[in-house]
Amino acid sequence: MRLKLEDISLDILYDFIENGNPDKADPAIVEYLEVLDKVRGMRLRFSNFPSKDHIIKHLMKVDGFSRYLATQFYNDATQYFYCDTKITKEAYINMYAEDQEKDIALARALAKDVSDLAKISKMRMDLASLRQLHVADKEELPEEWFAKPWKLYAMDAEFLGLPTVNRHKLAEQIDNLPELSEKEREMIKREAAVLPVKIFVDGSEDARKS
Repeated sequence: MRLKLEDISLDILYDFIENGNPDKADPAIVEYLEVLDKVRGMRLRFSNFPSKDHIIKHLMKVDGFSRYLATQFYNDATQYFYCDTKITKEAYINMYAEDQEKDIALARALAKDVSDLAKISKMRMDLASLRQLHVADKEELPEEWFAKPWKLYAMDAEFLGLPTVNRHKLAEQIDNLPELSEKEREMIKREAAVLPVKIFVDGSEDARKS
């Protein structure tokens, strides 16, 4: 089915650029690109189109677009030529910075004395601030920092690089603790690997539940 101009959006355009065949482009996509380029050209002619409203009114009066469609074309053109998501802060910064660069170039051409040059230097500082050149780039943290950590459990001290323990002496030390019950001694010995470890302990054998 053939598309209409009002059916085209930036998503459709990006998909065509990525996957489409330029030799078989739908006429509506070609027309859409021409309108976006026209809007960009009007933005560059600041003396004739000093604001967004002037451009939208021109699209309505000369091209016959509705206000909604004219506004959409203006927004899409701003987005397409200055950024790549829905008119973002970065897109506006780039757009206004480009305008300011033109103002600086014009001011240089018209400068007559040192006072004018000082004003131009101030304009350059304002431009640097607009482009946020004073702001440090955001540090990208390695993805592995956010990865779920591995947990390693071991009952063998030597496996972990720790000194080995004489289990016979450890068993004697546990047996010589008079305040422990027989069930508590057995539990401690199993947890210290003096006796074979039980993964699943019966409730009646668990000294903590006594």
